[in-house]
Parts: sequence; structure tokens; C-alpha cells
Amino acid sequence: MTEEGKFKIGIMGAMNEEVKSIRENFTDITTETFGKREYTTGKLQGIDTVLVFSRWGKVAAASTVTTLLHHYKVNCLIFIGVAGALSQDLNVGDIVISDQLFQHDMDARPLCEKHQIPLTNDRLFKSNETLVQNATKSAALFIASINQTLSAITREKFSIIAPKVVTGKIATGDTFIHQSSQKLALKNDMPDTLAVEMEGAAVAQICHDYDIPFVVLRTISDKADHSAAIDFQAFISEVIPKYASGIVNEMYKQMKLN
Repeated sequence: MTEEGKFKIGIMGAMNEEVKSIRENFTDITTETFGKREYTTGKLQGIDTVLVFSRWGKVAAASTVTTLLHHYKVNCLIFIGVAGALSQDLNVGDIVISDQLFQHDMDARPLCEKHQIPLTNDRLFKSNETLVQNATKSAALFIASINQTLSAITREKFSIIAPKVVTGKIATGDTFIHQSSQKLALKNDMPDTLAVEMEGAAVAQICHDYDIPFVVLRTISDKADHSAAIDFQAFISEVIPKYASGIVNEMYKQMKLN
């Protein structure tokens, strides 16, 4: 992954604020609109890249990644966004890197097992190991310098005290998980699941079908239950853009080094 231009990377953001912050570092920019989404093509640290705000939900994400694959011919995919914590060990500001993803609302029983994609044997979609290693190292480097990235006032405001990076399983579904009962049901289904969101496994399924390496990165924004106390929109405006641009820029540095 050392030659500039060898890869054409697709970056999808689940939040428009993330996409805007990453776009600020692009050069040679052109934009096109497909399916009511704006795709930014250019170079990030000299590497050909296409950047897009996916919108929310599995259908929106699947549509967006399909355009990236067919129209823009990307051969590597990074998805970045926020998630609710399912693990009690996770706090706001922690980062989860996917090693596997599944659709928690896929249930075609008795025709096949719960979470299994009909007409396949697939339940879990595995992220690319090289990208997982890169993302994990890059996120850790970002976290190590977070005191220089976020002010003490901002860190205190959102209770970002000692953020950490973990790798594990992420659940995806077209439901915003905000009740303890929903959280408990997900944990009962797949106890080792770390976080829940609304796009990742859909992206993973499309990438799996086309043999495209991918990784999903999620910043914990809430506890996925009624106990969440932070101002979500303020978190998205003040914290998430810095996380997104900081981690992605570090990932690109690592790609050029290896």
C-alpha cells in the first residue's frame, strides 16, 4: 500500500459533519451527484479517494457503496461514524473498530437462522485484517494526542476522560436503539457485540459480495439506552469532525508507510 494512486479508496461517513472535516484535506477536488448524494473525488495525501455522506440506514448505505463500487471503481472502503455502546466497558469517546458485523434485525426464521442472510450461509461479515490493523493503530495514535485535539473544556463537557480503542463485533439495524430493553435483547442474541449502529453491516454485505476490502470505525456517542445525558448534536458538531479527520489522516499516513 505504498504507491500513491495504487488504490482508489472510498470513504463513507454516516454524519455530514464527518465528511466535511475529511473533505477539508482533499486536493484536486471534483464533485458529482448521484442518487441525491454528493460524491467528492480528489486526492487525500496523494491517494485517489472518493468521499460521500451515506445518509442513515441500511438501504441508504447499500445504495451509496454500490455507486462507489460500480461508478467510481473504488477497491477499498472505509466507513466512519458513531454508534451506541452495548458493552458496559465502553464510554462516550471510545472508538470501536469492526472485526465482524451482522444485521441484528435480519430474521427469516424458520427458513434460516436468525441473522443469516437468506439464500446464503452468511451471518457475520468479516472486515479486512490489514485495514483493521491500520485503523486500530491509527485510532490509538489519534487518542494518544487527544489532549492536543480537544480542549479540556470539551473533554469535560462530554465526559471524554480516558478514551480507548477496541476491536470487535458491531451490530447493524434499521432501528435507533435507545431503550434498555432493546439493548438487553441485542446482548442476549450476540453477547460479545460491542456496539450498535444503522449502516455498517449493509456496507459489509455489499463489499463481501464484490470481494472489496473494508473496515468500519465507530465512535461511541451514547450508551444506547435512556441514560444518555450528553447533547448529541453538540457532540456531533464539536467532537466527531475532529475524530473523523484525525483518524482518517492517520490511516492514510500508515498506508503510505507500509
